[in-house]
Formats: sequence, C-alpha cells, structure tokens
Amino acid sequence: MNKIISLILFLFSIIAFSQTPNNSNKQQKILTLIDSARYYVWSSPELSLQFSEKAEKQAKNIEFIEGMVFSIGIQSSAYYMQGFSDKALKKGIEAIKIAEKHNHTKGLASIANTIGLIYQDMGEYEKSIEYFNTCIKYAKINKKEFDTPINNKANSYYYLKDYKKSIQLHTEALKYRQERNDTSGIADCENDIGIIYTKLKEFEKAEKYIRSCYSTKEAIHDTEGVAFSAGDMADLYIVWDKPEKSIKYIDRTFEMAKAMNSPKYKEMCYSLYAKAYHKMGDNAKAYQYQLLFSNLRDSLRSNESIKQIANMQTKYETEKKEQALELKSFQLKNEKLVSKKATLQLYYALIGLFLVVILIIIILKSYRQKQKANKLLKEQKDEITEKNEELNQQNEEITAQRDQIEHQKEIVEEIHHEVEQSIDYATRLQGAILPETKILEKYLSDFFVLFKPKDKVSGDFYWWAHVENHTIITAADSTGHGVPGAFMSMLGASFLREIVQKEYITHTGVILRKLRKEIIKALKQKGEVGEQKDGMDMAIISIDHETNICQFSGANNPLYIINPNRKEWPQEAISFGEGLSGAEIKPNKMPIAIYEKMDNFTTHEIQLEKGDQLYMFSDGYADQFGGPKGKKFKYKAFKRLLLENADKPMQEQKEILNQAFENWRGDLEQIDDVVVVGIKI
Repeated sequence: MNKIISLILFLFSIIAFSQTPNNSNKQQKILTLIDSARYYVWSSPELSLQFSEKAEKQAKNIEFIEGMVFSIGIQSSAYYMQGFSDKALKKGIEAIKIAEKHNHTKGLASIANTIGLIYQDMGEYEKSIEYFNTCIKYAKINKKEFDTPINNKANSYYYLKDYKKSIQLHTEALKYRQERNDTSGIADCENDIGIIYTKLKEFEKAEKYIRSCYSTKEAIHDTEGVAFSAGDMADLYIVWDKPEKSIKYIDRTFEMAKAMNSPKYKEMCYSLYAKAYHKMGDNAKAYQYQLLFSNLRDSLRSNESIKQIANMQTKYETEKKEQALELKSFQLKNEKLVSKKATLQLYYALIGLFLVVILIIIILKSYRQKQKANKLLKEQKDEITEKNEELNQQNEEITAQRDQIEHQKEIVEEIHHEVEQSIDYATRLQGAILPETKILEKYLSDFFVLFKPKDKVSGDFYWWAHVENHTIITAADSTGHGVPGAFMSMLGASFLREIVQKEYITHTGVILRKLRKEIIKALKQKGEVGEQKDGMDMAIISIDHETNICQFSGANNPLYIINPNRKEWPQEAISFGEGLSGAEIKPNKMPIAIYEKMDNFTTHEIQLEKGDQLYMFSDGYADQFGGPKGKKFKYKAFKRLLLENADKPMQEQKEILNQAFENWRGDLEQIDDVVVVGIKI
C-alpha cells in the first residue's frame, strides 16, 4: 500500500517539475537571438529586426542590460540597411542612452559609428563628426581598434571641403593601420589621400599615393580594390592632361568589372574612356564610349526609377508580412493548445490511475463503498468527456481562423494585381504634361515645335501658359532621357504650373529661381561629393503683349533672335557675325539644380520688332553625331541652317530642321532627346 502511494507522489513530482520554467539559460538564449540578428543585418535586415525585437523584449523582462543595448543597436543597423534613417537614428540614440545610464560601454563604439554614418548620409557632417568622436572614445575604453571611425571622420571633413583636416585624419588612420600591419586598410587610406591631392591638383603627390594603393591591391588579389584604385589612377591622368597614360588603367578596371559582373564599374569605365579619347582627339572612339556610357547609365537609372514603383507595392508587401506573422502566431498558439491538451490528458490519466488504486483499496475494505466509488468514477468520466468536447471545439475555431487567413491572403494578392495594372496605365499618362497649341495659336502669329524623344518618353520638354496679358514659353532639357528623364520633365512641368499659373509670376528670372528651389527641395540635393547631379537646363521667355517687351532668362541654354530687317540688336545680344542677320543672348552658366554657383538668374529685356523670330532649344540637335565623319552637328551649323531658312513659314522651317537632322544622323543612333521651339512676332 505504501509503495503504491509513493509511486503516485513521484509521478506528480515529475509533472510539477516539467511545468517549472528553467531561468538559468535565459541570458544565453537572448545572446543567441542577438547573434542571429547580427548575422542577418546585411543579407536580410527584415529577419534581423524580428530576431532583435524578440531579444529586446526578453532582455527587458529580466532587466538584462547587455541584451537590451545590443538588440536595440542591431535594430538601428537593420533600419539603416533598409534606408530608414529616421528609425535607425532613433534606435541608435535609445541604445546609447540605456548604456550610458547603466555605465555599460561594451558595444557602444559600433552603435556610435552607425549613427555617425547616418548623419553623414543626411549631410549633417558636424553632427556625424560628433558621433565618430564618441565612437573613438568608447573604442579606446574597450581597447578596440579605432582607425575606422577616424577614417569616417576624415570623409566628413572632405565633404565639408576641409581638405587639410581630412588629409591629417586619413594620415592618422594610416599610422594605426601600419602599426598592426593591416595591408588592405593601409592601401584604402593611401587611395583616399591620393583622391584629395587630385582634388587639390597636387598631381605628383596624388600619383604617389594612388599608385601605392593600386600595387597593394594587385599584390593581395583584391578584385574590387584593383577596380577602384585603377579607376582613380585613370581619372588622375585625365585631369592631369595625360590621357594616354590613363588607358591601361581603364583597361584594368574594365577587366575587374567583368570579373565582378559589376554594371557600376563598367559605367565608370565607359565614362573614363570617353573623356580620355576626347582629350586625345579621337572623336570616333569618344562617341562610341559615350554612347555605351549613356545607354548603361540610363539602364541603371531605370532600375532606380523602378524603386519608385516598388514604393507603391510597400503596402502590399507590409500586409503580406503581417499575414505571415499572424499565421506564425497562430501556429505557435496551436502548438501551445496541443501541448496543453497533452498535459491535460496526462493529468487525467494519472487521476484515473489514482482513482483505480483507491477503488481497489475500497473493494478490499468494503463492498458498500464500491457503489460510492463507481458513482465518483462516472462523474469524473463525464467531466473528462466535457473537457474533450471543449478541446474539439477549440480545434474547429483554429481551423476556421486558418481558412480566414488564407482568404485574406487571396484578397491581398488580388489587390496587388490591381495595383500593378494601375501602374502600367499610369505610364501612358506621361504625355499629358505637354500643353495644347491653341494657347499659342491665339496670341502668336506663327510658331513651330520640333520634338524628337530619343525613346518613347523624353527628358526634354516644352511648356507654355498665358497669364495676365503675358505669354510664357520655355524649352527645357532634363537630366537623362527615357524613364528617368520623363520623371524629371513631369516634375519640372508641375512646378512651372504652380509658379506661373497659381502664383501669377511672369518675371523669367524669378520663375527660374523658384523652380531651382523646388527642384533642390524635391530631389533632396545637398551638394555632396558623388551626389547625382539631377536637374535641368532651360531657356524661358515672357512676352508682354501690351508693350511688346520680351523678358528672357536662361539656365545654360541661350536665346537666338533672327530678323533680316533689324537695324540694330538689343544691347545684351551678341551678333552671329558680320553681315549675318541673327544674334544670341547668353544664359547664366548654371543649371536648375544645386550647383557650386547659386546666383540669381539674369533677366534680359528685349523690345521686340515685327518680323523677329525667336528660337529656344535643347543641346540634343547640335550634339547629334553624324555626317560622313561621324562628328557632332554643332551650333555653328545649327545657326547657319536657321539663317538660311528664316524667310520661310514656321511649319516649313520645322520640316527642314527635321529632315536635316535625319539626313545628318543617317544610320547612327539618336544619342539624346531633341526639342526646338520657334516663334515669329
């Protein structure tokens, strides 16, 4: 009898122990989650966030400071990899505050370095320097290498154009790397110093440092290192007016680009070839490589444009991930229910065993107690049956939830398909930005527009409007052509509509200044080294129909005036030449974009005379390669063509210009968009 009771107590002790959580390994489990999150930061930042957020939650539950700091710091890096600078910054600062509050310095150097890089990307270089200094401080406290934050700080001073300080810091980082014999790191520092000396036009020093980097990268078989150092060496010789020396280095970079299958380095090589051969006077090869560069650049920029379309899919992708997380949560709940069911069944089995033992004892003691025991057993069986029915009902509910999730998934996929169709349709609306000709037909005696996109959509565009007795007309040349250029043209036309038609601004200099401000703001341009120089060149006129005075302002693009009957030209106009009945009004030499020179645009006022013919255009016509020697058409020939046909009606001039362009181009590819606008007073 005592042995049976002891056995029952032993079984209950096993059950109690299995339900008691084991807390001894919680910190180790959190650190394992953190290692997983750190592993996926580069390859899958979304998965890294899942691991690190789970680690943060568990670390907070047991007040594990090291786990909290590391998990939040990794979230900062994962957000940074996804391009969410604001979230990355918030998480990084949160990790530093927690660590400093608890005097926990381990890992702070890496977090501070990430924050410094974020501020550097945002163009807040002074703030980035502050955090690189913080990184250096904690690296020294924890006896870690600190040459990387010194190098990063040197780059911030480079962007601030403090080249002396930048060289000083790169040299300091170089010293530390030499002390620990970091061959690749030494070469990287030397290359950075050489680039700065190229910028300062101290070519001998630049050659010394970049050549040393190149030799090292070749020796250690660093493919990408050879590619960028050879490219920098080629660029140095081109700037130094030694293009012949650059060719072998461009060839080497191109070998590495093919080995890495890197479009970025191939694009760089095509650009360097075009510059080198142009300086060497080999226009045929320069044209060949410029065309290869242009096509590859447009391809890469088209891929960048796809990112804008991808943003329209973000909602779908987010909902899809949420559904996946809900399904995972459901599976975990289902596993818990199964585990709970198994535990209950074990309890009930043990209870049944206990009752059977008691029943045996009762039978041995008294037959009368047998009836009472049977009754109790029946009640317990009824209770077990009821519990089993409840579990079956829960399983049915779980199945229903799974079916609902599958239905929601189908709905999301259908929405995604509809969004894709909407995007395809939206591309056909790009042509709607071009204005109708009825405005010019109402206010001008004669005009034409020659518009020849290189691809289906164009970066060049024309635009006009009539506001308060003024007719405003412009011809513009956006950066690039194809899809990237089309986005820029839509942006430019939209801002012109806001400035001219909604703000009633007719002063051409003010229009260009406000347009430049909106372009810089929309493209988030900061003037950083290596930043894409997106923007547009433009010629714009505003004709006052009461005074017959024409205002002109230009961003890199001029205005031509032709009139055989004019006795004299406006004061600011430059004649085409002695005996020629045409003149040019020069533009400001700066684009509508961020630029090292950001003066106000000059507004020229011209008293128009009857018979004046005004022409505005992009550079696509004059830059087209063709003819018997495959050379550019050039502006001199363009002026001569306009003068020779100035006595003809505008529509006939358009046909002559178009035929001349096609005859010149012949079998060669059109290299850029073309727009020419001509009006007659």
